[in-house]
Parts: sequence; C-alpha cells; structure tokens
Amino acid sequence: MTMWHFNPAGFEPTPEQRAIQCADAPHVVVQANAGAAKTTTLALRIGEALARGMPPAHIVALTYTEPAVQALQASLERVGVPARVAQAMQLRTVDRFSAECLERLEGKGVAWLDTPEQVKPRLLQAVEALREAALEQGEPELPLAGVEAWVEGLLADFLWLKGTLALALQAPGARITPAVAADVGMDPVALRLFRAHEALRYDPREERPAFRSPGDATYDLAMALRADDPPFLDVHPLRLGFELVVLDEMHDTNRAMFTVLQHLLAQNPQAAFVGVGDAHQVIHKLAGADATFMRDEFDRTIGVPLRPPLSASYRAGPALAAAAGRVAGKPFGSRSGWETDIRVLPCEDDADQVWQVAQAVRQARNAVPPGSRPSVAVLLRQAHLSIALENHFLDHNPDGALDYRTAGFDTYLQRPELLFVRGLLAQAAGDFEGFVPGTLAAVLRALFMFTESRIDTGQPERDSDARWHATQVEAMAADARGVPAFVENQVLRNARPATRERIEAALQAARGGSAAWPTLFLAALQAEQIAERVLVRAIDVAQAGANVAAFIATAADYQSAASFLEAINGREQRLVNLGRGGRRNARAGAGSSRVLLATVEAVKGLEFDEVVMPGLNRGEFAIGGDSTDNRNLFYVGITRARRRLTLLHRKGQASAYLRDAGLLPGA
Repeated sequence: MTMWHFNPAGFEPTPEQRAIQCADAPHVVVQANAGAAKTTTLALRIGEALARGMPPAHIVALTYTEPAVQALQASLERVGVPARVAQAMQLRTVDRFSAECLERLEGKGVAWLDTPEQVKPRLLQAVEALREAALEQGEPELPLAGVEAWVEGLLADFLWLKGTLALALQAPGARITPAVAADVGMDPVALRLFRAHEALRYDPREERPAFRSPGDATYDLAMALRADDPPFLDVHPLRLGFELVVLDEMHDTNRAMFTVLQHLLAQNPQAAFVGVGDAHQVIHKLAGADATFMRDEFDRTIGVPLRPPLSASYRAGPALAAAAGRVAGKPFGSRSGWETDIRVLPCEDDADQVWQVAQAVRQARNAVPPGSRPSVAVLLRQAHLSIALENHFLDHNPDGALDYRTAGFDTYLQRPELLFVRGLLAQAAGDFEGFVPGTLAAVLRALFMFTESRIDTGQPERDSDARWHATQVEAMAADARGVPAFVENQVLRNARPATRERIEAALQAARGGSAAWPTLFLAALQAEQIAERVLVRAIDVAQAGANVAAFIATAADYQSAASFLEAINGREQRLVNLGRGGRRNARAGAGSSRVLLATVEAVKGLEFDEVVMPGLNRGEFAIGGDSTDNRNLFYVGITRARRRLTLLHRKGQASAYLRDAGLLPGA
C-alpha cells in the first residue's frame, strides 16, 4: 500500500479508510454502508491531497444537500484541515455549483426561490395558463382546482422530471398524450403543468431564466451541456483546472447530476475522482436517484473505477449490522462500540400496535436521567398511519414524553382533505365555533376546494377574483356563528352537482343518530371520487382517500359527529399548546427533544438513538410487492438506529423483510 502523507488529529483511520485515502487510481467509487463514516473518509482523501502539495483551490467537493456540505466542512475540521484551507476549496452542492457555472455564462440577475411558498405564485400562474389554453382548445375541464393545496407534491414531481431528464430524453417537444405520459411515468396533467411552469420560468427570448428553485440549476446546466448547439463557444464553463473532484452522497446522483459530473471530468482530465455512497440507500422517487450511476453507467461513460469497500458502521451495533447486511446482501460490519438492541413485537391489531409504539417511545424517553432525552423517530410507510398515533400521543401525554413533530407530512389535523371532512362534520352539527384560531379559514378553503365552489354574488368578475374570494373567506371565518348558513348558501349550493349529492348523503348519515354513522358517512361521501376531480396526481388522490378512511375509522367510539368533532378540536388545541409541534419540520434531524413522526424517505441521511417502525405487515410495507425501492426503504429505516430498533407487525402477517433480515424465529 502507498504510504500516507496525512495523519488526522485524534484518531487512527481503519485499513479500509487508509486504502481510500491513499488510492492512486484516477477514478475511485467507494461502496459504503450506512453509518460507515463516508464523509470522514472523504475528508481524509482531501487531507492526503493537500499533504501531497495540491493547492486547495484545485479541489472541488460536491454533495447533494446543504447539510452534507456542512457535514463535510465539520469533518475536514475534525481530521485537522485548517478552516482557512477548507475555505479556499470549492465545497458546494451540485445545484449551487451548477448555478455558479451558469452565472458565468448568463451573468447575474436570476431570482432564486428557495421554498415552495416562494414558488407557489409562479406555479399558480402556470395553472391559469394551462387552464386558459385548455379552454381555448375546447378540452374538458382539467382537474386543477386543488393545485394550491398540493404545491409541494407537484414540485417533487417536477424535481423528479428534472433529475431524470425523463421528458427531455423521451419526448422532447412532443405533445403530451396519455401514451407519452405513460412512457415518462407521470400523470399527463402534471406533465402539461410542468411544461407550462417551465415556459413561465424560461422564456427563450431572454438571455437568462426569470427564476430558479432547487434542482433548476443542475437541470439547466445539464440541458445546456447536452444541447446540439450549446450556449458556450470559447471557454467551457466546466474547464476549471481542478485536480481532485470528490462527490459525497453519490447514491443520490440522478441523470442531471451525472451529466454535470461527466462533463466536469471530461473538461478536467487531469483530475482524480473519488465518490462515496451506499447504493442500497437509493430511493428512485426522490429526485430520480439511480444506483446505475455508481455502477454500470459510470463504467460505460467515464471508466471502470477502483471500488474499495467501506463496510464497518460506526452507528449500528453488531446485531443490526448483521441484519442490514442480510437485507442488502453485502458484508456489513460494526465499529460502534455498543450493541443495538433489536426488538420485533407482534401486535394483536392496529390498536395494540399504537399502544406498543407509545410504550416503546415512552420507555426510550424515560430510560435516561431527567433533562436528557434521547432522539427517537417513529418511521411510517405512509402518512395516513400517523392519524391513530397522533391521537394517542395527544390524548395520553401528561408528562410530555410523547410531544412530537413530523417530517415528510403535516400533522393530520392540517391535511386539506381532513380539513374538508372536519368542515362537513361541523356543518352536520351546525357548529363551527370549536376550531382553534386560524383553522376555520383553512376549513372553509378546503370546503371550497373539494366542492369546486365559488362565492356567487351575481357579479362574474368579482366572483372569479381569487384575491377577493380569499378576503371574503377570511372575513367569514372571523365570526363562526354565521358559517353554517354561509356553507349552505355559498359552498354547498354552488358545488358541482355530483359532489353536492355525495355531501348531502354524508351529512344525512352524520346527523342520523345511528351508531354506525362513521361507516355510513364514509360510504356516502366517496372521498376518493371527490378528490379525483380536484387533485392532479394519482398518488395524492390515493393518499387523500386513505387519510379520510383512517380518520373516520377513529370515530368508531363516538356516538355522534358532534362528539367526534369536539374531540378532534380538543386535540388540535393541545397541539397548539405545544407550539404546533406536529407541523412539518422535514430536515430537523435529531436536534429536537420531541419524538419525530416521519416517512422513511424524510430521514434518509439522519440517525437516532431509537427507531420505531410499525406496520411491517406482509403486503403493506412493501407496497406493490418486493421491489428495489421497497427493500431499500426497509434498509434505510433500520439503519437509522443507534441504540435500539423496535419493529412491529401484526401477528401472523410479518413482512418477508423481517425474515430476510434474520429477525424472526426460525429465520
């Protein structure tokens, strides 16, 4: 082995780390396991280059996320690279790096929109443009009424389209038809809306786009690099004299990112490349990440790299490391210095599962001295599974041990389709006075959205004015006493006839006094059919239906709609008293003392002292069967745990992944 020039401060690297630190191959792609100190190992490789005399300005380190940039900066400091030296390098997300390259071509002046809230007005402009174009062409009315409430989901679809370059590669300039949409793998209305949004963003008559949001710079640069007539003739924007290119989180690489990487290495042929990632953490629907960019595609288009392993986890104890290795089918060791306690708990039914989850959380939170609470995450496969858990956490929390926040979804109390249902229950009871401040206006907006109603004053110009309409809704919400008449006269009377018929039948069921009112209400409402009219994405329609069904299922113990609504409003008040701790905080990580309720996707890259995963039932966790994505989701979920992992399943219905991991008797 080549002798190293760089010795880090405070620890001795493992043989695997030293091999990567000193590798002389032009291209190195490290096959790392979860928790195996990937970022520290990259810092060692950078330290070695510096120790051998490489100028820091000739080093570029790229990551997928801004927290990963910060983690790499911290790792460089930890191994002993001076801060002033690290600042002289280019440590960037791929998107920021791409934006800086484009700025050299376009000049400054492109507005940057960081959040969905900032992008939302532009997206609504695109909705109106698409709606007007459809009307001009005599098309049937498009299901766009609910776009305002589903901005983040649509932007996630747009991010996937840009990451994969799917539309650009499969149907450049083609008319969006159902066949084209099927080939791309997306709803045709969402694709047309993407096109309308891009037309607003990038007017070809202008020298630069009007704005960019996350993912746009990488997409724009990739498209420019792929163009037959690229917008750069004299000096290539990626010819930057780099001698070392490193890429963290390589498993998150998508087609657009890989296009930038290809051209970056081609324009800097003297540069060595070191990428590190875990192919078993690839979840394709997140911006189009694909493991082939660490494997076959890299070999084919860049060259066959050296592929050293980084197999020992500093997070997982030996038992968890062995289980993760069995799931992924690869060697997986442990250097944590502790054992991760793994518990697999069978449950009698869903109610028993909720109780056991709460017990696991409470035990974890109370097992340490007062004032010191471990980080705990409850990982869910789908958002509707949070409803029963949130109810229990809000109802049985005298000591604050079950205070929670969410990631990957909002608290169920603020989901649009459930605000709609809460509004119907209030209408059935004739009482809108129990809502917490701010929620009543949201309920009215949801009622208008799902009924496709507008306020009717007999003045068409005013009635179609969205700003005036919003003002009227806010004004009505200020006095709850007049809301029942307002809902009857303006929401229900002006609703689409088929929707109004379903709602009236549901209201009758809620007012009927039968003990079976929840079942009758749900059957009459047909929530998924209503959602189909107003939501663009099929996944949102299905999730809305699942949320409504799970919500109404919790009403079984209440004799009336009024008593159920009173309980729900009481829970929301308790949540408000917690400072709306259940509102989404998607990248909060382990830094908060509250329990995290999250989707698995939302915690990729994070770690927790204790992880609880309910719902590991056959055919329920692996939605659609045993796919690479589903298996990777299970792998990502279990490898977030440090000290304890609790897995729950219904008796006799355990997921095959538990058996594959060797965690069931006889496995």
